[in-house]
Amino acid sequence: QIMKQVPLRFDLKTLHIPTYSAEKLSSMKDMDWNDFLQQVCLLLDSTEKNTGAARSKLNLLYYLCTVAVHKEVASRLISSQLFPILIQQLRAAANWDIRAKVAQVIGLLALHTSELGENVPVSEAIILLTELIRENFRNSKLKQCLLPALGELLYLIASEEEKREHPRECWVVPLAAYTVLMRCLREG
Repeated sequence: QIMKQVPLRFDLKTLHIPTYSAEKLSSMKDMDWNDFLQQVCLLLDSTEKNTGAARSKLNLLYYLCTVAVHKEVASRLISSQLFPILIQQLRAAANWDIRAKVAQVIGLLALHTSELGENVPVSEAIILLTELIRENFRNSKLKQCLLPALGELLYLIASEEEKREHPRECWVVPLAAYTVLMRCLREG
């Protein structure tokens, strides 16, 4: 079943970082980019457990969804220190709304990135998404949030391997990922 996409809206007033457009982010000098990225990572990596902190993280993730559709921004974000923090949030966030939105950001980054560095921990993201789908297999809403990200990461790896003259196995895809994917396709 295909879910209808809800328009992505973030609240400018409650976002605790400057809200640059994707075009502005793609043309930023390294120093400004690093400052921006550090603010994003600090906000996302915050360990506060109150409702306001969760709402603030969700708002930031909505913003990241809007800028992740720009190829240059997606490529810079997926290769940055943000990607491991997204994986950590996917693993540890108590709030499933945050996990679902993190999965969407990861999927958008994978879809729109133009190049993937060998040091990007894509395999770790695939393993985690596979585990989460397997553990929550009967939860169809959650599966619908996690499967697109898994599919985009698998496609990204396949297309990156195809581009290279001498493909090396930089990104290991566990057999369980294919098994879970096939089971989802078979059983829905």
